[in-house]
Amino acid sequence: MADLLAANAAADPHGEALGAIVGGELGWLTWGKINSEVDRVASSLATAGLAPGDRVLLRGANSTAWCIADLAIARAGGVSVPVHASAPAPQVEAILLCVGARMQVEGGELRSMAPSDGGPASPPGLATIVFTSGTSGEPLGVMLSHANLLANAAALSEAVSSHAAAPPGGPEASQELRLCMLPLSHLYARTCDLYTWLVRRSRLVLAESRETILRDCALARPTAINSVPYFCQKLFAEASAGGEASVGASLKRLLGGAITHCYSGGAAMAGEIESAFESAGLPLMSGYGLTEAAPVVTASTLAAHRAGAVGRPLPGVEVRLDEGEEVLVRGPGVMMGYWRNDAATRAAFSDGWLCTGDLGAWTDDGFLIITGRKKELIVLSTGKKASPAALEAKLAASPWIEQAIVVGEGQPCLGALIVPNPDRLRAEVRRRRLWVWSKRGALNHPHVRALYAREIASRVGTEGVGVFTLIGRGFSIERGEMTPKLSLRRGAVALHFAPEIARMYAQRRTDAANR
Repeated sequence: MADLLAANAAADPHGEALGAIVGGELGWLTWGKINSEVDRVASSLATAGLAPGDRVLLRGANSTAWCIADLAIARAGGVSVPVHASAPAPQVEAILLCVGARMQVEGGELRSMAPSDGGPASPPGLATIVFTSGTSGEPLGVMLSHANLLANAAALSEAVSSHAAAPPGGPEASQELRLCMLPLSHLYARTCDLYTWLVRRSRLVLAESRETILRDCALARPTAINSVPYFCQKLFAEASAGGEASVGASLKRLLGGAITHCYSGGAAMAGEIESAFESAGLPLMSGYGLTEAAPVVTASTLAAHRAGAVGRPLPGVEVRLDEGEEVLVRGPGVMMGYWRNDAATRAAFSDGWLCTGDLGAWTDDGFLIITGRKKELIVLSTGKKASPAALEAKLAASPWIEQAIVVGEGQPCLGALIVPNPDRLRAEVRRRRLWVWSKRGALNHPHVRALYAREIASRVGTEGVGVFTLIGRGFSIERGEMTPKLSLRRGAVALHFAPEIARMYAQRRTDAANR
């Protein structure tokens, strides 16, 4: 990737390349300036004793300094180990010890971390170690090579281009401005925004924060944005507040007015949200991937997308389903293995194919549909199995619902923890002049309960969710209930809300006994 940067700088040294919004102001760095800064940081790393293959911990929120450090580590021959800005200290310490990091870069500052021996040797070609536990399990260090990353970014660029294999810096790329809103410490944004920007020689702007994303869209006026379903659902709710007739225009306005390509990945998308974007002339192009595949496996395009599907395999990527309908992947982006964990590496492969743990199906015209997560299937006491993700997407699409998680392992029916949309709920309480004096009172009021019962039934039917509980706070990254890309961590949510879940099913038993 560092070589791509040098080539881009040579081809267009004075062109606007990387922007960042800080304090509500958008500033730009040119290709030449970025390249010289990467040279400077790479030199500092070498002077500090970094040797080829040494690991460097890269920590911090999205910034131009983060991007420069990542590319400088590569130019100096090091291996970047990104850590989420919100990661707790014990987790950071565990990663440091696991990889034997020589140095740490945070906010552009460099400091030494380990003795001169640097720990175990890195395999040849290793570019990065990305720790991931997904939504469950112990963290695993995914080893990706420079070839993995470049192949995935190039294949993705080719797949989504209007013209196959469009040249870097060509007319299409020169008009493209991407707004990065997802954490670069996660591989989704790192490949789909940062490295694809390098491959295409386009322009990239880093949003200031998740809280300012709509303001940042107005400032940057992006033509393309990578997002997750949670953001799309919030955007739809915001657009819907202006009335149904204006939803399409509102969506485009909220995204800055120049948007042409809106990508989404990371979780299931509700059909209602997809339809709203499609009606606005802005189809949501869903994709699918995982860190172990660098990460994109399939992608949708403006010319080829299907509601409910996650696109077709990238050029050079093979996808098949085994007898149990698990999605298997083979291609140039598939990882080298897990860092110092041969057992986990062996378990991740079957006859040379990467076992994703996701369940899928094919449409008649070759589009992949993700039907669930193998480890997330809920088995009821009746023996019936259910995949919660699709139900959660339908629930979260409701303007009355901020977040939802479906539970029910070993229970007679599925249940849901529902986080109400606070603005909608407050407005309903005022409109109905309900006698409530606290948040708990509002959540337990018979009228509110009846309203949500009707809404849940209309979204998933009584067969889908038999019981529910309204809860007074949302799921958060800080409490470990969501990943940095806003996917639910089911184990953490179930643990933190165990009393609420127990009471929900106990009340169901009581109600059944009193019938």
